[in-house]
This record gives sequence, C-alpha cells and structure tokens, in this order.
Amino acid sequence: MKSTPNQLLDYRCRLGGPTSLGRSGVSQMYHLHVLESEGHKILQELFPQLKDKLLNEYDVREYSFKTDCRFMVNGFLLNQDLTEDFPLLGIDRFTLETAMRKELCLQYGNQIEWKCNSRAVQLIVDQSLNIIKGIKYRQKHHVDSSSIDLYGDFIIDCTGRNTSSVKWLKESFNLIVPTMQIHFGLGYVTFIGERFKTGDPSLDSKQIVACSFNSPDNNTGFATTPIREIKTMDENSLGTLSTLLVQCVNYEYPPNDSYENLLEWIKEKLGPECYSVFKSKKVCSPLVSYRRAIDDRKYVEQLGKKWPQNYVLLGDAMCTFNPGYAQGMTHACRQARELGKIFQENCHKLKDISHIFNRRASAISEECWLLSTTND
Repeated sequence: MKSTPNQLLDYRCRLGGPTSLGRSGVSQMYHLHVLESEGHKILQELFPQLKDKLLNEYDVREYSFKTDCRFMVNGFLLNQDLTEDFPLLGIDRFTLETAMRKELCLQYGNQIEWKCNSRAVQLIVDQSLNIIKGIKYRQKHHVDSSSIDLYGDFIIDCTGRNTSSVKWLKESFNLIVPTMQIHFGLGYVTFIGERFKTGDPSLDSKQIVACSFNSPDNNTGFATTPIREIKTMDENSLGTLSTLLVQCVNYEYPPNDSYENLLEWIKEKLGPECYSVFKSKKVCSPLVSYRRAIDDRKYVEQLGKKWPQNYVLLGDAMCTFNPGYAQGMTHACRQARELGKIFQENCHKLKDISHIFNRRASAISEECWLLSTTND
C-alpha cells in the first residue's frame, strides 16, 4: 500500500497516476477488468451489502449485456440474439477495492491492522520443524532502516504474479517449486476517458463497445466500458467516464508514447468503427501499457509434505493466467472460499492445512489453466 491506513478507506477516484493511491502492485488499475459471475457470487456471499452500497452510495450503474452492449466477435454481433439477458456492473477497480475494504472493516473492525508503505523482505523459518514462523518487513520510506519481525500462526502470500515466495523458499529450505510458463505476446494500452458522440447511433446508444481479436488472422482488439456517470453541460458528451482498452496478441503491441500515435495505430489495425469511438474520446488519465502478461503456474501440490507447514500461496501468487480470459479475480475468490471451507471443517490440524489447501487449490487452478493455455 502506498497510502496511509486512513486513506485506504477514503473513497476518491484518482486519475493522476495508477499507483498514486492504493496498491502499488496494481499498476493496471486503469485497465479494463472483467469479474466472472462466480467471482461476483462469492463476493456477494462474503459481503452481502456490497452490491446495494455500490449502486446507492458509489453511483455505480447496472447495464444490460443484451441492450447496452455491442460485442463483436470475428465480425459477428454476439449479444443481439441472447435468449437470456444478464446484468453488468460498470465500476472501476479502485472503487471496488475501496468498498470491499470498508465492508471488511465493518465485519472485523479492530481485528485488522494495515501495515502500509511496507514491503515483506524475508521469511522467518524453523528448518527443523519445516514451518514458517513469520516474515520480516521493511518500511519503504526508510530503506536503510532495520527490518521488523512479524509473527503469525498461518501466513498467506497473496502478493500476486511477482511474488518472492519461490526465491525465499529456495533460500530458506532449498525447496525448488516446479513451475511452467507460456508466453504468447499479449499486451495492451488502457486509459480513462469521457465519451462523446461519434454520430453513429449504433455506437452512441451502447455503453459497452468491444471487438475481440481473431488470431492469427487478426491479432488486435478493443473495448470500452463505463465506470461512472458524470454531470456535464456539453450536449455532445454521453455523460460517462469509461475505461478504454486496446489489446493485442502475438507481440503486435499498440504504442503508448502519445495519443496521436495510438490513434494512427488504431486506424490502421482496427478499422473505422474503433477509430471513431477512440477519436471522439477526451483522455482523462495517462496511457498505461502492460506487456508482461503470461501464463505462469507453480505446481505446489507436487511437493507434498516437503512444502512448509502453515504457509500457502493464493490467487496469482500460485497461478497466473492470460488476463484476456478474465479468470484472475475469480480464481483468487474461489481459492479463498476453499481455504475458508478447510478452516470451517474444524477437523484438521493446523500443520496439515497448507498441504490440504495445495491439493484443493491446484484443482481450481487446473480448470482455469486448461482454458487459458489451450486457447493460447
């Protein structure tokens, strides 16, 4: 966290920089995110008041996939002939994380302590017992200061795709975690912008406009989704702030050095419809690029009892997927729910829980891994 504990719960939409407030690990805060329905269901189970508060306190809107969306796949309009509609919430990631933190604090209050502006730098281990007793962390704004010890009965690494656990486990236990990576050249540029009329009713009447790529013939795609309604006196404005995404596979990366160059790239690669949508936008944030997206899996379950007691990897720390398939957040939600079930079963010794979780969590990862890697 780059902010103070009080700021973590202070809702505001910050457009100055993607890491100006919030988690420094979410440099993709401006990027378009999709949460699958199972992930949404789990969040509703964990935080029953979340949806109502998003709609009533944060001015989040609900959209119809059938009537508010224009979604092209391989030249065909996908959503016009749906027999059943389903709702979409237009929301930015910053708002969702802030609202969830507040709900967490309402449930657990002073049982939670935020260690902000800090970085975990090392594990505290007992090799003879094969346990991890805690972590050492250091405050970021005091780089030369000595580290601080933090002990715990059970430790969860959910630091994401850039986790240091693999390195630490090798240093502390000489443990080699089996891994697999697949690189497929996915990259994207995202920003937040205000939508204006293009003059094309088929585009202006839709809040969500998207076109997927069709690799290898066409390696590029785009999308725009609303995150917030805004008040404006401009009659040409559509009254929404939206996240805009331009993406590619097979290393045909869109430029992010200037909006003019990005528009030229869009005009050449994506055609007139996409070009008119992006040309009629007012850019309200930096152009944020991302080019490190890979499939990356750690086969922790193969280590069996060699794996340390009372320590687990969760979500992206265990398995990362091509973000184009929108599985990451739901994968983490499903694993978190499974870990909760293991504790609620109340029949396991604490020293066994990490091994039980590794087996169950790997089964969840396997489903998502097959979907992602087969397509890639």
